[in-house]
Amino acid sequence: MSFKNLHFALLICFLPGLLPAEGNDDKISRNRSSLDKLKSEINAIQLQIDQTKKKESDTNEQIALIDKKVAYISRARGLLERENRLINEKINASNRLLEETQTRIMTLKELYAERAVYAYKYGRVRNLELILSSRTFNEALIRYRYLRLIAEHDQRMIKSIEDKEAEIIRIKTELEEDRDLKSQNLHEKKKEEKNYLTNRSKKSDLLKEIHKSKTVFLNQLKRKEREREQLTALIAELERTRRQQKKGSASGDQVDLNFDDITKAKGKLPWPVEGKVITKYGRQRDPGGSKTYINNTDIEIQSKLGTPVKSIFTGIVRIITYLPGYGNTLIVDHDKGYYSVYSHLDEIYVQKDDLVKTGDVLATVGDSGSLSGAKLQFGIYGSQESYNPVSWLR
Repeated sequence: MSFKNLHFALLICFLPGLLPAEGNDDKISRNRSSLDKLKSEINAIQLQIDQTKKKESDTNEQIALIDKKVAYISRARGLLERENRLINEKINASNRLLEETQTRIMTLKELYAERAVYAYKYGRVRNLELILSSRTFNEALIRYRYLRLIAEHDQRMIKSIEDKEAEIIRIKTELEEDRDLKSQNLHEKKKEEKNYLTNRSKKSDLLKEIHKSKTVFLNQLKRKEREREQLTALIAELERTRRQQKKGSASGDQVDLNFDDITKAKGKLPWPVEGKVITKYGRQRDPGGSKTYINNTDIEIQSKLGTPVKSIFTGIVRIITYLPGYGNTLIVDHDKGYYSVYSHLDEIYVQKDDLVKTGDVLATVGDSGSLSGAKLQFGIYGSQESYNPVSWLR
């Protein structure tokens, strides 16, 4: 075996191992845990719906429960879509690893075959001749050590081939399991899609009844006012927690997020969704035709169902919840006391504590919690007060 080939073989043996993408298993597991919890909540809501039917409850109560169920099903669909993407990423990474491992094992086998031919031709006799033909004892010792290194290298090569063969078996097994998981995921998505459409139809029928009664409609508006107070309280609690953690950061309890200052981007932030502003910020008259005035702390942007909703700035997803007047709601913390709020969402593709960047897709436009079709309700809060989002967007 030539020195060049020996050098190449040693180089191959000591190349760093190729590892599959880390983190996907944990992400899939966390996603599935959230999905299972959501399904339990959907089942609990269905029990409430069944009870209201027996009691012949009023339309307000029925639509509130149906809307909540539809909103939760939407979130389940979002989690299933997220899981599908994660599984695809894992399958793609495993396929790449499988291809690279198979290439590596072919190279190792070719090198070992070359060594086997050399060993067959010359074997121990040639090795013994090398040692006995040494002119000095020191030279014989050096040659012996050299031959021992070659033998050790051969053993490592055999072990490496065996390890790679075992790795290929493991990867192929894992790929089969992931493909089965993907198949189950697609089946589950179809089932939830059917469930979603059925309950949306029920919601639509109940909404027609609501719009016939001005009293019922006004009750819904009052309910939304109460939910606005709850939303403000949620943001206030987030801010209190943030400030407390900031005070304790000196002890190392708080990780510095180190975001850019969102206030410096005021007037330059991208719109979260494309569409027309149908409800403005501030004191506005009820668009439903009553003489009631509403103090809006956000804006409403009319958009098609399923339109992507994007993050306006880098931040951490702090809250994903359902509020009757807002539907599926997501709050992103942009640090330094500033938050963006996205409501009436349909599918949601992020989870609590996820880091998101400007332009990342968070969810899709929905009509959860809405009395007037698909739209995005969007707000910016900071220093425990709300701001007119339009003045922040470009």
